[in-house]
Amino acid sequence: MSVISASLAMAEGDYAWTGTMELADPASFQRIRIDDPVTLELGGETFQMMVDNKTLSRDGVSRPRLVVSLISLTARFAAPRATSMERMWNSPVSARAAAEEAVGESIQWDLVDWTIPGGRLAVYDAAPLDVVRTIAEAAGGVVETTPGGTLRVRHRFPTAVPQWVSATPDHILTDATDNLSCRESHRARYRVNRVTVRGWLPSGGHLSAEVDRREEGLNRGCTSFHSCGTAHLLVNSGPETAIQGITTSTGAVLANADQSFTVTEDVTFDGSNTATLSQPAQSIQSVIWLGNDLGALTLASDGMTVTSTNSSVAIARVTFTVLTRSWRLSVPSRVAGLDSFPVQVRITGQSGDLVGDGEIVCQRGDGAHPGEDISDPLLATTEVKLSRGRAEIDAGEDLQEVSLTCVHRPGIMPGQIIEVHDALMGRSWRGKVTGVAHEAAGPRITTSLEVVRVAPSS
Repeated sequence: MSVISASLAMAEGDYAWTGTMELADPASFQRIRIDDPVTLELGGETFQMMVDNKTLSRDGVSRPRLVVSLISLTARFAAPRATSMERMWNSPVSARAAAEEAVGESIQWDLVDWTIPGGRLAVYDAAPLDVVRTIAEAAGGVVETTPGGTLRVRHRFPTAVPQWVSATPDHILTDATDNLSCRESHRARYRVNRVTVRGWLPSGGHLSAEVDRREEGLNRGCTSFHSCGTAHLLVNSGPETAIQGITTSTGAVLANADQSFTVTEDVTFDGSNTATLSQPAQSIQSVIWLGNDLGALTLASDGMTVTSTNSSVAIARVTFTVLTRSWRLSVPSRVAGLDSFPVQVRITGQSGDLVGDGEIVCQRGDGAHPGEDISDPLLATTEVKLSRGRAEIDAGEDLQEVSLTCVHRPGIMPGQIIEVHDALMGRSWRGKVTGVAHEAAGPRITTSLEVVRVAPSS
């Protein structure tokens, strides 16, 4: 194909390279079809792309413009090309393995890899790329595509901001051989140097209590009690809820042995494939569909959410096993001279990740600029929490945006560190690339860069 001009660009946060090429030959333009693979070479650097769309335009005087829009091959993982998926990972899985399973091929993984507990990762009506993004962003990462067309996951700041001054730069640009223009922009005004990161949502979990009403239970079916008597209580808690204490307005509360028994109840599916049990279950014993049959039921790690094979409106009669804590409440014969009186019992608990690392505080310097707390159920290890915390703190540094245009620079990517020497700017400096754009018109090729640097002190 005879190409008049071409351009390619990718910014941090955009997963793919995008660009255009203007063709001189109508026959080539006519042969090209949407989604055709295209190999584009710019200044010795090869980009594997695909046709996104094509445009024919006329102004009535000059020759028609034949423009083909390009996008990285990884566009096949995103809407509208990709088929939406619905999936729950019920067993523990590594972050990288889950991401690669979603797209069906290997990923260049330059981010911490950690184990996601079973039941924490679930997607509905999501493109494969959405799954990869969800995992990457939880750890403070971004998704992008290499020039060769491989999906890549990396940390938003591969090099921490304080280390920019000592790290080996990926590229050095000078006014003698590279720099064509430079524009300094605004400084970031939202500072953050302290964040709390947790791998669980404080509002999650389950805690409930009731009088044991079972006919064969500890109260033998009784639900009202005489003074100087004993009432047995059942306390249901989720797998990630720890019971902290139990207090009463009068009398004494003593622990019984844990109680294990079966419960049968009807659960409704309102056009979806998920429903919720009334209390945490240890296991499902049997399922009877009262009408529409949605297939097998799977119990999630919270012990309450059940997922069916199919989605619809349905009712399932579910028999499941529960394991509850039990206490017996003993009250005096009289209270304030009364032999008939109410009793209040208060049970407290904390919902959290009992098998993980709870929450951590990430801080740089004096911590005088706290950011919003971060809660993400995917963050199950200290290492991944630190990765996310550092990303937030690095982004909260006193950074300034700078735009550069230079002669063509192959091999440059968002996330890399550059060192700039330009006498007219007054001093040399380093920064992180956040955007790259190459533009070719005839033999001339230029590269435009968006960069963030630590704002110079006044």
